[in-house]
Amino acid sequence: GRIIEILLSSISPTQLLAGKILGLGALGLIQVLVWIGAGAVLLSAATAIFALAGVIKLSLGTVALGVIYFVLGYLLFATLMAVAGSMGTTQRESQQIASIFSLAAAIPFMTMGIVFTNPHSPLAVALSYFPLTSPVMMLLRLGISDVPPSQIAISLALLVAGIALSLWAGAKIFRASLLMYGKRPSLKDLARAFRQA
Repeated sequence: GRIIEILLSSISPTQLLAGKILGLGALGLIQVLVWIGAGAVLLSAATAIFALAGVIKLSLGTVALGVIYFVLGYLLFATLMAVAGSMGTTQRESQQIASIFSLAAAIPFMTMGIVFTNPHSPLAVALSYFPLTSPVMMLLRLGISDVPPSQIAISLALLVAGIALSLWAGAKIFRASLLMYGKRPSLKDLARAFRQA
């Protein structure tokens, strides 16, 4: 309790939330880099085997977009999960709130049959634009077809806007719920937090 009060007297809730996200993000990034290194070794071996049959067609641009979508998707979900954690009074309550975002991230996998048969369907394009589903949906679409650059640009712009909005709103919610020991903020408390500067 007192540690949070001391922290909040010297930094803003936005800085505290961003620090939590970036600290955990750096740790996660190191783990992902180890996975990517091991994956690169396996992929180079698989490419050498399957390249003769023309099965794997992976361009450098697709890999670069994959990294960009991964980083942006991580930032969006890390922000949302941190806010969900701050809203719950218990770990179970926080997990229930966070499951909403996890379910949204799983929607592209639920629609894979549609995407594989028609990667340019209105549903696939719409899910490529929606920030909670765009990181996964765009990677699925990029892996099976050529996606128009305009759709990639719109998707990335909306994803960045979603990150900025979730960080701004998350900091407001984080601030409203920080000093409410053992009590979840009500909708009235959240509305008041959004009205305050």
